[in-house]
Amino acid sequence: MDKSEKFWDRRASEYDRNEEKYEQTYHETIESTRTHLSPGDVVLDYACGTGIITNQIALSVKEVHAIDISSKMIDVAQREAQARGIDNLHYAQSTIFDDSYEKGSFDVILAFNILHLLEDAQRVVQRISELLKPGGLFISGTPCMGEKKSLLSGMFFLLSKTGIAPSIEFLRFSELEGLIAGGDLQIVETRDLHQTPPNYLIVARKIEGAQSPQGAH
Repeated sequence: MDKSEKFWDRRASEYDRNEEKYEQTYHETIESTRTHLSPGDVVLDYACGTGIITNQIALSVKEVHAIDISSKMIDVAQREAQARGIDNLHYAQSTIFDDSYEKGSFDVILAFNILHLLEDAQRVVQRISELLKPGGLFISGTPCMGEKKSLLSGMFFLLSKTGIAPSIEFLRFSELEGLIAGGDLQIVETRDLHQTPPNYLIVARKIEGAQSPQGAH
């Protein structure tokens, strides 16, 4: 078990309570995402956490595969889905590089509050592009704490440097757009979700001519 997995396992039981202050941001994220979904979509939710967004999104699509590195986060999400009788959701402790996910097999891939925590975000975005069908959508929401200094960003910086919290990239909006708008992905929508810390929603479409062979790994 690596340091990040341990950190999120410890936070699982209290995560939803701590996130209540961002309730409006979650609501806007869910509603903005739903406008891009279709009933027949097969969706991958990468770094789903406790399923705050996942369990809502599942009501609008055919099927959702939701993954997280924290088994305890997955346990919380599964219990909530079962309590609500949501049966088109498949939770698993896994990573985006799981070989069981075939290239070109998802209509939509979601990644909320994760890109700023990755050691190699570019590699992850490339993998997301591989897993999308041509014309498929990548929808992300990412804190961009490099946009402006604040007490909150200073606290996160200290926590990450001391090893208490995972490493954090203090991204700017322009850096986040540059990370996503490369290769086979083309940005089609952006919007601000939250001011402190700045949180940026990006919707990117995989270019129709890009090929992702079925069955390749």
